[in-house]
Amino acid sequence: MPVHRLLVVEDDPSWQKSLEDVARAEGCDVTVVSDGEAALSTLSGDPRTRPNLVVLDLLLPRMDGWEVYGRMRVDHDLRTIPVLMLSAAAAQEPKLGGIVGMLQKTSSPEPVIHQFRERLRGFTVPSPAAPEESLYTVRLTEDTSLLLHSLPPALRHALRLHLFRAADLLRTGLPMMSTWLMALPGEPPSLLVTVEGVRAVMEINEAERTLTVTSLIIPTYLPRM
Repeated sequence: MPVHRLLVVEDDPSWQKSLEDVARAEGCDVTVVSDGEAALSTLSGDPRTRPNLVVLDLLLPRMDGWEVYGRMRVDHDLRTIPVLMLSAAAAQEPKLGGIVGMLQKTSSPEPVIHQFRERLRGFTVPSPAAPEESLYTVRLTEDTSLLLHSLPPALRHALRLHLFRAADLLRTGLPMMSTWLMALPGEPPSLLVTVEGVRAVMEINEAERTLTVTSLIIPTYLPRM
């Protein structure tokens, strides 16, 4: 079936209006919120009015889009809702569960709005499926969160993407060795994720099914915000 209920999570009023106008013209019932916490509050409401699709900007106040996505993925009731991401910094479409596409913001909104309209017209809401089990929650400490948000947006996006990829790989039990990911010896067990010189150590807690970024090492030559 086509999209009937849409949640737009976007803090820029002009983008909000453009996305809402297109979706309503396509027959969608649209809810618009401006930050990640409001998005989760809306998603956790009446199950009968939950959206068929979430359009999620990655750069948001209070809680960014990656954090919203991560919380949706470990929530039994929300993890099957498809997510269409929206970002000015990211061009690569994330190959992660629940993500159905990525729209890259440009200085002129017309091309993006055209792509959005085409996506809505061609999108079919998937039939309910058995939810994935044993998903890992990706967490940041206060210190690593501050360091992460000091990175340029494109690099911050790439690192968050790879943290979630590591969680997916750990869940499926695939070998923990690649150009960007390796298992570290010792206790507690940990993973090392490396993206453009930035190294993130993720501590594994099997009992709680969590991956916590306990250390983030940023080379001195990289620009900081």
